[in-house]
Amino acid sequence: MKLTVLGGSGVATPELIAVLARASERPALDVALHGRTADKLQTVGGICIRLAQKADAPLSVSFTTDLEAALDGSDLVLNQIRVGGYAARAFDETFPRDLGLPGEETVGPGGFSLAARTVPVVLEYCRAIERRAPRTLLINLTNPASLIQYAISRCSAINSIGVCDSPVGLCQLVAAALETPRPELEMDYLGMHHFGWITGVRQDGRDQLAEVLSRAQRLSEDLGVDAEVIRAIGAVPSPYLKYYFHPDRMLAAQQGKAPRAESLLALESELLAAYQLGRLEATARRGAHWYEEIVVPVLLTLMGNSSAPFFLNVQNAGVLDFLPDEAIVEVPAVIGRGGVGAVGPVGSVPDAVRALLQVNAAYEMLAVEAIVERDRGKALRALLINPIIRSAAQANGTLARVWRENDDLTR
Repeated sequence: MKLTVLGGSGVATPELIAVLARASERPALDVALHGRTADKLQTVGGICIRLAQKADAPLSVSFTTDLEAALDGSDLVLNQIRVGGYAARAFDETFPRDLGLPGEETVGPGGFSLAARTVPVVLEYCRAIERRAPRTLLINLTNPASLIQYAISRCSAINSIGVCDSPVGLCQLVAAALETPRPELEMDYLGMHHFGWITGVRQDGRDQLAEVLSRAQRLSEDLGVDAEVIRAIGAVPSPYLKYYFHPDRMLAAQQGKAPRAESLLALESELLAAYQLGRLEATARRGAHWYEEIVVPVLLTLMGNSSAPFFLNVQNAGVLDFLPDEAIVEVPAVIGRGGVGAVGPVGSVPDAVRALLQVNAAYEMLAVEAIVERDRGKALRALLINPIIRSAAQANGTLARVWRENDDLTR
C-alpha cells in the first residue's frame, strides 16, 4: 500500500516513520513524503529513510516536492501541513492578547487566523488528490481540524476523516482520576475538535460518572477548568475548554511570556541540525505522541482486515440530532479497510453541552464558508458568535489583523 504524507518535511515526521517501523503486523508500505521546502524535506526525508531500514515489515520511504508525483497511486493520504510554519503560529498565539483575549492556535481568534491561512492551501491539495488519487481516504491531522475537514467535505469530493489525540488524553485523565486502568472503562465521548466532552463512564456495566464528578477537583488540576464548572455541567470537558470558561485567567497567564511557537522554532532548528548529522536518537525529541496514540492505530486498521472503534472527526449525518447533518463532529466511529463504518452511539447529552456545541458548530461552519467565499461580512458574523470572542470590537479587531481582501488569505 502507499501512504502519502502532506507536510512530510515537518520535523515530527520521523516519529511517524519510527512508529510505523515498529508495527510488524502490517502490509508492505511505501510512504511518500511531500513538502514544499526542498532542503528541509531532504533533511527530514533522509533520516526517515534510515529509520525505515530498521523496520520488521517492509517499509520504504521516498520524498518529493512534486505534489502530483507524491499522490500518484496513493491508497491513503495523511494531511499534516502547517501553512506558515511556527513563525505564523507565533502570530496566532500572540495577536489575540492585544484584543484582551488569550492566544491559542486552534481556538478563538488564533484558530480563525490559522483556518484563514490553511483552508485555501488544503483545498488546492484536494484538487490535486481528485486528479491523481480520487479513491484515496484523506486522514486530516492539520489544525484547526474540524474547520479544515468541513472545508474538505463542503468543497471537494474527497472522502476524509479527522484524527486527534485529545480524546485519548482526556479518557486517560478520567481513568487516572478513578485510579482504574483505562481498558477497564467504557466512556461516552462527543463534541467537536478541541471542544469535546466525556458524558458517561461505566465499569463492568456500573455507572461511574457520579464518582468521576466527585473527583472534579483532581481533574481540574489537569484540565484547567474549575471543579465547580465540571460538576455544574455534569460532563468532563476537553482541556481546551479552559479558554472558553476562563479566558481572563488564561490571558493573565500568557502576559509577558513568549508563545509556545518560539520554543518549537528553536527545537526545530536543533532537530534539523541533528538530522543532518544522522542522529537517529534525536527523532523522539519533538514528543509527537499523537502518532502512537491515534494516527498509526487508525492507519493500521485502515490497512488491515479488521475493524476497531476510535473517536474520530466525521460528518455528523444525524449522529447528533441537534446539529446540522453537514457539521463535523468528534464521536465514536468504527473503521476498517475502506473507511468509516458504524458511528455512535454517543450517550446522553447534557443541556449545557448541547447548547455550547450548537453555537460552536454555527461558528465553525460560517467561518469556513466566509473563508472559501471571501465574504468579510460572513466572517464578521462568524466571529461574533465565536464562543471566546465577547464583543464586536474584538471580532473586528481579529479581522483587521487576519483578513486579506486581495490575496488568497495564505499570508
